[in-house]
Amino acid sequence: MKTKESPLKILVCDDNPDDRKLVQLYLRNIADREIVWLEAGQKEEIEKALSRGRIDLILMDIQMPEKSGMEWLVEIVEKRVAPVVIMTGAGNEEMAVQALQEGAVNYLTKANLSEEKLVNTIDAALDKWRRMQQSMANQEELERLANFDSLTGLHNRRAILRRLDGEIKRAKRYKEELCLLMLDIDHFKNVNDQYGHLSGDEVLKEVATLVQQNIRETDTAGRYGGEEFITILPQTNLSSALDVAERIRKLIAVAKMKDAEQNVFNITVSQGLSSYKPGEDGYSLISRADDALYRAKENGRNRVETSA
Repeated sequence: MKTKESPLKILVCDDNPDDRKLVQLYLRNIADREIVWLEAGQKEEIEKALSRGRIDLILMDIQMPEKSGMEWLVEIVEKRVAPVVIMTGAGNEEMAVQALQEGAVNYLTKANLSEEKLVNTIDAALDKWRRMQQSMANQEELERLANFDSLTGLHNRRAILRRLDGEIKRAKRYKEELCLLMLDIDHFKNVNDQYGHLSGDEVLKEVATLVQQNIRETDTAGRYGGEEFITILPQTNLSSALDVAERIRKLIAVAKMKDAEQNVFNITVSQGLSSYKPGEDGYSLISRADDALYRAKENGRNRVETSA
């Protein structure tokens, strides 16, 4: 191997014990890298090995009993367990292409297998896996930046509107109920003026957290803009949505906010609630919630109003 690193945990999956022994012999001869290997020849053994924790590399024979190596490959790739090198008894270009298309990081023929060939294959597979993982992490970070508000961690305006369009289509298709809650922090400018903008940011984060903690996994909360938040409540009637809104309102009203000097203060929120009407679009649903929110402000704040 090329560099001294922490022990490398390799799972060798092959129903032929002689082939497993040969691979392990080569692994044992690698002097400059500590190798920890597991071996599995049957379906139950593979499942047990995969459940034991971290695995750095899987050498998977294409011909496995009960469940083929290709089937194992698809499952392992989907779960992102570890990089997989597919092994076969003889060279098969078509099989190699298929394995790579299904997510294998490399392909190894056992015919004329040597220690050098095995080491080079392992090195190339691990290097490719590291680059793939970094690329995936970069892509996930880009998607996070594109879809989530950097301050609150909630969906940003673009993402929440896209989600709303999807939920409206679902409600229309399956004739399901759908509600939308618009929340605005009362006198938020006063918070910034009196306690500072950093405290204002902390208030936004705390409100976002309280909202997120008090909705279902199927609900979606987003920062619509400034101190305004939207929560989408699929498969929810107006009465149930009102219960959610009131619970959130009460929790925020008693939550203790703090400024930079640890001075405690309280805030309140006003909310407008609308229920999906057949045939309307996201703009209409938001507009009606916004009108209800305006009435909540006009009627004294720290309250929930529903749309007609």
